[in-house]
Amino acid sequence: MDNETKLSETPDEFLDALGKKLIAMEGVDKDLAGVLTAHILRATPTQNAVVQAKDAIMRLAGKRADPPKVAVMNG
Repeated sequence: MDNETKLSETPDEFLDALGKKLIAMEGVDKDLAGVLTAHILRATPTQNAVVQAKDAIMRLAGKRADPPKVAVMNG
């Protein structure tokens, strides 16, 4: 019966579950996995899914390259 349940999954359900599992895995870059889940792991990705994923990755890289400055308090 478990095999029947797995066979009844739609491609979108399978890819959503895969994305969630990837994000939950230890040692995985969760932000990057989120980008891939949102844009690439789709049964029918948009025509510009790669461009959107690239843009999201570039924004993520920009944030990481220039982290917010921590204010130093004189006490």
